Amino acid sequence: MDKKTIDKIKDKNLDIEYFASRTIKEPVFRDQVFEQMISNIDIMVYYHCYYIVQKASSHRPDLFYKYWDQIVLLLSHKNSYHRDFGLSIIANLVVVDSEKKFDNIIYEYLDILKDEKFMTSQCLVRNLANVLEYRDDLKEIIIPVLLNIDNITPYTRKQVDLLKSDILDIFDKTYTKEELTSTIIEFIEQAKVSVSPKTRKKSNKLMKKFDL
Repeated sequence: MDKKTIDKIKDKNLDIEYFASRTIKEPVFRDQVFEQMISNIDIMVYYHCYYIVQKASSHRPDLFYKYWDQIVLLLSHKNSYHRDFGLSIIANLVVVDSEKKFDNIIYEYLDILKDEKFMTSQCLVRNLANVLEYRDDLKEIIIPVLLNIDNITPYTRKQVDLLKSDILDIFDKTYTKEELTSTIIEFIEQAKVSVSPKTRKKSNKLMKKFDL
């Protein structure tokens, strides 16, 4: 990628829509943007390239499936931002994962609940809603792990309770009242006394929604 283009990408007023559209339309440019995202050391370049790839892959995930193995490597990247990139882009690609490659990394993916960075763990939980939208069959693996969040993460109580609001969002988006198990109902009820106002509010919303 030429310097002029890189300078435009790193500009604080990046036109994400323009570059995402170009990334979708131009295969060579797509390769270049992806490469800059994973290898450039300038945060303004690699982060803006992520914005572009995230936007483009949400519209045309099929165009990015070929990068799957490279994206998976980001999950163990030393930079937490890159781990976030991996989590988000993989969630976008699940819809076109005809080879069920996600099944091979699901435990590695979920293990990020133990990440040293709370915000990366939060990124994981938020992206699980996208995963479950297309892989309802994975609930039996994913949900028990989330319900055990108190015993998994290394974070403070305040952080864990905040994380529970995102878990409650998953229940809100992917469950009907008839599908709720006793353990999920108990999780929702216990969240009423969370130290996190956001989680308490979400719990009350679900109690009303599911008539618990």
